[in-house]
Amino acid sequence: MTAIKHALQRDIFTPNDERLLGIVNVCKAGKKKKNCFLCATVTTERPVQVKVVKRQQTWELRDLTEVDAKDASKENPEFDLHFEKVYRWVASSTAEKNSFISCIWKLNQRYLRKKVEFVNVSSQLLEESVPSGESQSVAGGDEDALDEYQELSTREEQDIESMMVTCEYAISNAEAFAEKLFKELQVLDGANIQSIMASEKQVNILMQLLDEALGEVDTIEGKLSSYEEMLQSVKEQMDQISQSNRLIQISNTNNGKLLDEIQFLVNYMDLSKGHIRALQEGDLTSPKGIEACINASEALLQCMNVALRPGHDKLMAMNQQQLLFAELRDTFARRLTNHLNNVFVHQGHDQSSTLSQHTAELTLPKHSPLHRDLLRYAKLMEWLKNTHREKYEGLSRTYVEYMSKLYEREIKEFFEVAKIKMAGTSKDPKGKFGKRYDSHVKLNMNYALHYHTFCNKCQKSNHLI
Repeated sequence: MTAIKHALQRDIFTPNDERLLGIVNVCKAGKKKKNCFLCATVTTERPVQVKVVKRQQTWELRDLTEVDAKDASKENPEFDLHFEKVYRWVASSTAEKNSFISCIWKLNQRYLRKKVEFVNVSSQLLEESVPSGESQSVAGGDEDALDEYQELSTREEQDIESMMVTCEYAISNAEAFAEKLFKELQVLDGANIQSIMASEKQVNILMQLLDEALGEVDTIEGKLSSYEEMLQSVKEQMDQISQSNRLIQISNTNNGKLLDEIQFLVNYMDLSKGHIRALQEGDLTSPKGIEACINASEALLQCMNVALRPGHDKLMAMNQQQLLFAELRDTFARRLTNHLNNVFVHQGHDQSSTLSQHTAELTLPKHSPLHRDLLRYAKLMEWLKNTHREKYEGLSRTYVEYMSKLYEREIKEFFEVAKIKMAGTSKDPKGKFGKRYDSHVKLNMNYALHYHTFCNKCQKSNHLI
């Protein structure tokens, strides 16, 4: 039976990654006696599957519900296995039946622990589960014996076959064959012991080399530990350097942004010293001085109208710069207002052109030189209008007031001279001179009326002429 078990294990169950633990030679009860082998197997891979195998037919052990041994007190080779239906078997011997039932019980206890009914089975067989005789070699005794089973390798099989060829009596006389094997094994053991005793010196040398190797291993392990500590220190330093580089990059980025902001403020919020000097003390009488004041006022207005970015109003330097601009604006507006006010007053009291200089023609004096002088201040007046509306309107009123007085004085003087002229020419009213003089007086009187009306309009609208 052992040879059959090994053959089945090698040819059938090993290729399927299964291990044969129990085997019984049976035939179906009540039918034609046809022998077959019923095997109990487990798989070698997880999860473990426990099976009952008959040739090409297999049943899972977890599907087994009852094992009926028919009679627990008498020797009886018959037994039943209850799967999805009842299978009735007759073993070749009672010992094989008991061994197989014991193997089924062990497999159930070890792998499944499910409630399988064992009917008509002696309690001694289930409690001890120690088969005797032939069944011990079949079932493999206890669990340790089952686990220690190893399949013969190809070389071992060849050696056994060659030995059995040289010992033809092994098949007929197993005891003589086993005795010969035992003797040869003793000879080999003795030879091995002598070889070991003879090689004691080499063993000592080998042990010494092993001790030295272990010492070298300890030394290497110590060096590796020191290297590991050094690498850890280097790693920490590299982490610090990486952190420092990251902080440096952030600092560089912030410095770049700060430089952009500073360049923006310097480019758009900086007023040159020349402009500041022109606003504070620029000459408002000369053409060059007026041009410098115009350029400075335009630059100042541009700086004050720059669209500031968020956060600029929190800068102290920015607030100081804006205060400086406001002071420069107020200072220049005050200087410009005072200067133009003086110019208007002077023009209002101008006596350089009177009717006494035009007695021959009796015409009103022209004010083109005054207007040309005022045109130089047009852009400054526009700047004043945009920055100080009140000062601009005050200058307008001053201009209209003094120019109105000038025109009123000139018109009054014009009528007085005309009255004198008309009194002097009344002796020859129908002469050529009288006619021409009358028409000329009428024309100038129309001009005077137009001047007077225009001055009134300017006074009402508060605009400069």
